[in-house]
Amino acid sequence: MKQYIIAPLRHVVTSSFLFVALLVVPAMAQQVQQPAESGQVETLTVDPIDKTPEQVDLPQDRIDFHLIDPNDAVSEFERLLDEAREKGNREDIKLYERTLERVKTIRRSQRMELTLEDVIRRTLENSYAIEISGFSPAIEQTRVVEAEAAFDMVFYTDITKSLLDRPTGSQLAPNTVDTLNMEFGVRKLLPTGAQAQLDYGLQRQFTSLEFQTVNPEWFSDLAFQVRQPLLRGAGIDYNLSVIRISKNTREIEDWQFKTEVRDRLQQVEQLYWALVAARYNVVISARVLAEFEQLYDYLIARKDFDITPVQIAATRANLETSRAQFVQVQAEVFNAEDRLITAMNDPELDLAQQVEIVPADFPSYDLILVNRLAEAKSALESRSEIKQQELALSSAKLQVHRARNQELPQLDLTLGYTVNGLGVNSDTAFDQTTQLEYIDYFIGVNFEIPVGNRARRAATRRAQLQMEQAIASLKGAIETVIFDVNLAVRELHTKYNQIGPSFESTEARNREVDSIVARAERKDINTLNSELSARQNLASARRSLLQAMIDYNNALVELERSKGTLLDFYNVT
Repeated sequence: MKQYIIAPLRHVVTSSFLFVALLVVPAMAQQVQQPAESGQVETLTVDPIDKTPEQVDLPQDRIDFHLIDPNDAVSEFERLLDEAREKGNREDIKLYERTLERVKTIRRSQRMELTLEDVIRRTLENSYAIEISGFSPAIEQTRVVEAEAAFDMVFYTDITKSLLDRPTGSQLAPNTVDTLNMEFGVRKLLPTGAQAQLDYGLQRQFTSLEFQTVNPEWFSDLAFQVRQPLLRGAGIDYNLSVIRISKNTREIEDWQFKTEVRDRLQQVEQLYWALVAARYNVVISARVLAEFEQLYDYLIARKDFDITPVQIAATRANLETSRAQFVQVQAEVFNAEDRLITAMNDPELDLAQQVEIVPADFPSYDLILVNRLAEAKSALESRSEIKQQELALSSAKLQVHRARNQELPQLDLTLGYTVNGLGVNSDTAFDQTTQLEYIDYFIGVNFEIPVGNRARRAATRRAQLQMEQAIASLKGAIETVIFDVNLAVRELHTKYNQIGPSFESTEARNREVDSIVARAERKDINTLNSELSARQNLASARRSLLQAMIDYNNALVELERSKGTLLDFYNVT
């Protein structure tokens, strides 16, 4: 596990030291500082907010003593039970039997041991939330292709057959006209906005007119036409902007997908440590509840001597409350397992099968050196929310450019060039066309502008407002990222600084229990209550110690999330 989490942090630690050196060394060169004048900010050599916590050395044997691994708890209490039986200590035998019985309540026939790395890998492979989010970039990629396809060449054909049969009042007008029209061509939109078209037309016409010299008549023409906008709709930047906007949207979805993966993995790690805490809490609660029952048995044994019914009833009420609380502690283990299984969506882990999840990792309490300014700089370069806002701003600028272009008058230049041919069949008509004897051409200018042009001006104003909105959103995202990093660094230092005091508190509570037991000359009700209270305080201190370690690991992950480097931290690509 150490290999797993430390490797991605090597660069962070190194850069942090360099950054600190650049900040601190120039300040140390100034031997004497002038006192701050009124209204000025005093400059400190070391800002307390950036002070690095000191390394806490915790004896591993004492950690193992206070926090018994639930995976080894059964064998450990079985060993203690065997020792108590060998010594013939009935109180310890009952104590360990009760503890062992409750610890076994979370054991099941089907068990699966998982490291944190296993959980992350299974989540990446099977999470429905990640799978659903993964479709969005692919969907947006189709929109990119759709925008690019606007510049694809289009082939078209048009074939019509008509027969006109009507009476006529003149011999110069036919009463029967049989016509076949065929047209084939290609057209293409160019990046400049021009629409180019090339088509070949062939027409066959048969009439009943006696004076028709060529009957049937075959007419062919080859025409080239281009219509180029000069103002509205003109320019490569305008015509390619739709593709660029689509690509920006696709990249936004890419970053959104990474955000979903990042948040899902952070959630899974928190659920993993929640399961660890729930399982350790079962062992801690089982120990203190068995000690409570041992005290209650002692009171029952002395009820005919110096223990009153009121005292027994009060102790019984507190004991039953503790038993009810243990039921909840036991249920929290099963709930934590179900939450973790649901988050992973692993097909090997079915909620209906009630598989026991056995975490193999213990929260790390090694000091990780970080620098707030270096972490903030890294976050501004890597955070997905900033990347998304930058892309949104880029698209907003493109929309402003498009709106301003549409505000211009329409001024189009059209050019056409056609060669024609006529014959008694299609071949002779085509041959005459290729001889370029009969040529048509035209040139035209089209101009249009709405009176007042209010609609397009309103559209431009809307695009400008949306761009200003995107700028404000980007600024807000930057502020939020810096705020998140400040909180995450402070939380990381705070949680680490709580580990040492929590350990010392646990040790002090343990010495308190040992002192009460050793100094008790007689076990009266007051002494027993003091011992029970001390053992409950010890159990609470142990929970706090474990929670401090877990909070420190969660704070480390939160720092990586706030920097936008959590996927690198997990070695995920």
